[in-house]
Amino acid sequence: MIEYLVTAFFVAQPVQPATATASTGTRATPTAAVSPKGGETEITSKRMTILRDQSTLMFKEDVRAKRDSMDLRCDELTAHYAQYGGKYTATRGECVGNVRAVDGERTAQGERADFDVPGRLLVVTGNPEAQDPAAHLKGSELRLMLGSQNFEVKDATVTFKPAPIEAKGASQNNPVVITSKRVAGTRAQAVFSGDVTVKHRTMDLRCDKLTAYYNGSREVTRADCVGNVRAVDGDRRAKGERARLNVPTGMLVVTGNPEAEDPMIHFRGTQVRMALGGKSFEGDDATVVFKTAPLKEQEQRRKDKTGGTKQP
Repeated sequence: MIEYLVTAFFVAQPVQPATATASTGTRATPTAAVSPKGGETEITSKRMTILRDQSTLMFKEDVRAKRDSMDLRCDELTAHYAQYGGKYTATRGECVGNVRAVDGERTAQGERADFDVPGRLLVVTGNPEAQDPAAHLKGSELRLMLGSQNFEVKDATVTFKPAPIEAKGASQNNPVVITSKRVAGTRAQAVFSGDVTVKHRTMDLRCDKLTAYYNGSREVTRADCVGNVRAVDGDRRAKGERARLNVPTGMLVVTGNPEAEDPMIHFRGTQVRMALGGKSFEGDDATVVFKTAPLKEQEQRRKDKTGGTKQP
C-alpha cells in the first residue's frame, strides 16, 4: 500500500452507446473496453492510496473528479482501473459523503454516487436531489447521462415550472408537483409511471401513467394521463381512463367512460371538462342525475327560505 498527495490522471475507456435505463440495483455496471482511446478522467484530492492488488485507488479529503462535461466532488472516492496497451484506464468510481455533481446546466447531490466511466452514467443515492432548468427532482435514486438532458428517478417527486396561466390576474406562482414510482425524462418531456399524483393549483390528479410536455422555455404546458384517472378539485370529482391537463388554460378534459359529480349532480358522457378552481362541469352526450337532499336538509332549506320557524 502506497500513499501519495497527488493528482491522478486516467485515459478513459471509449464511450459506449447507452441510455439512462432502470436497473434492479443502484450500482452502474461498467461496460467492457474495446481500446484505450477517449478523453481523460482527472481526480484530485489531499490524499490517495494505491491498492495495486485490487486495481483500485482510494482518494480522501476534498475529492474532485472531472470527466468530459461533469465535475464531481465528494469526501471519499474509490476508483477502479484496468490496463490496456500499457495505459491505465478508469472503469468505475464510487463516491461516498457529501456528493455534488455538475454537468452542464444540471446539478445533483446526495450521500453516495456510482460513476460508470465508459457508460457515462452517474447514479446518485442517499436522499438524492437534482436540478435543471425545467425541474427540481427528488427520489431514492437518480440516474444521469453525461452530456445529455436525459434523467431517470425512482420514487420521484418532481416540481416543474408551469407555463404562464392565460387568465387575466391569475397568480403565476403555481408549480406543478408530480410524484410517482419512476420518472424518465428528456429535454422535451418526462414520463411518470406507477402511483402518479399531480398537484397543481386547486387540483389533485391521479393516474397510472403521465407524460408531461415542456415548451422552449422548459415550462410544463400539458400533461396527459392514462389509466385509472381520478381528479379532485374542491367539491368536484371526475374519473375516467384518460385525461389531458392544459396548464396555461387550467382546463382538464377527461375521456374514456368519464364520470363526474359535485354536491348537486352526477354526470356521465363521452367527455367531461372542468376548469381548475371552477364550480361547474361541461360535457358531451351527457346523462345527468340530480341528487336528492336528505329530508332534514330539505326541511332546513325550506325554513331558511321562509325565514325560519314561526313562533305562536
